[in-house]
Amino acid sequence: MRTWEVCREAEERRQLLCRPWEEEILHWSRQEDGWVLHGKYPPPDTRWRYGSTKWGWCPRRDG
Repeated sequence: MRTWEVCREAEERRQLLCRPWEEEILHWSRQEDGWVLHGKYPPPDTRWRYGSTKWGWCPRRDG
């Protein structure tokens, strides 16, 4: 990853940690064994990414 991508990923992670309720919205998370679906509720009808970063990290993965 380039430096600016690392900074963007870190910022996206920080923002997700400030919005823990997004863990309940359905989202894909990248795990060691592939992609895993997390959450219970369908996402709102927007183009916004909920619950994970662009590269697939989500808080639930680490905890």
